[in-house]
Amino acid sequence: MPIFELFYGWAITIYLNDHNPAHFHAKKAETSVRVFLEDGSLEVERGKLSPADRRKLQEYAKRNKTRIEEFWNELH
Repeated sequence: MPIFELFYGWAITIYLNDHNPAHFHAKKAETSVRVFLEDGSLEVERGKLSPADRRKLQEYAKRNKTRIEEFWNELH
């Protein structure tokens, strides 16, 4: 899986041939989160997510939605 970007220590990844809806994965230390582009909702896959990190990831998704969707479409 290619790392799309590093953001405040989070590795932002988009898996090849992943399922819809469009989303990205964010991993940092022991925490793994799935962030959905349509509404910015988050799903913690592993670990714990602080309220500050939740806000950062949601803001990242909002600011980069178009760019991430373009990359998602290239991979899928």
